[in-house]
Amino acid sequence: MTRKRNGLGMLLLVCCLAAGAAQAEMVVTTHDGRVLRLPVNAGDVKKIEYTGGSSAVGFVGGENRSFQYIGCFTDRQERDMNGYTYQSGSMTTAQCVATCRDRGFAYAGTQFSTHCFCDNSYGRYGTASNCNMTCSGNRNEKCGGSWANSVYRVQ
Repeated sequence: MTRKRNGLGMLLLVCCLAAGAAQAEMVVTTHDGRVLRLPVNAGDVKKIEYTGGSSAVGFVGGENRSFQYIGCFTDRQERDMNGYTYQSGSMTTAQCVATCRDRGFAYAGTQFSTHCFCDNSYGRYGTASNCNMTCSGNRNEKCGGSWANSVYRVQ
């Protein structure tokens, strides 16, 4: 996927899908945290234009956007990861990782079921053992704990 701004300031997301891919999925996360999954025929998609604001999470289709779990790390009031943060009532690991990746950070951390932290470093307070809270947007995933970040390497 490439991102380009046209002369009107619109963000253009251009995705080159793998040949032969029959189905793809466009994932849209709204400002209030809802995740919309829209099936699309990959062969019909040439580009997606986003004109509603200053940022877009992107298009998920034929490419594998992976991430790697590093471990559970302690946080404090003076945050361990403080490059960018937000909270969502439908937090998932993939949502946090995609947000951090799109903002240019190397690491993503989920905390307390609903929080996401992004930064280029982590771990200054050491490891933790209480990353046991389920993600608010996916009960099959763990999203950190109380003052504990589940940290992922963004790839």
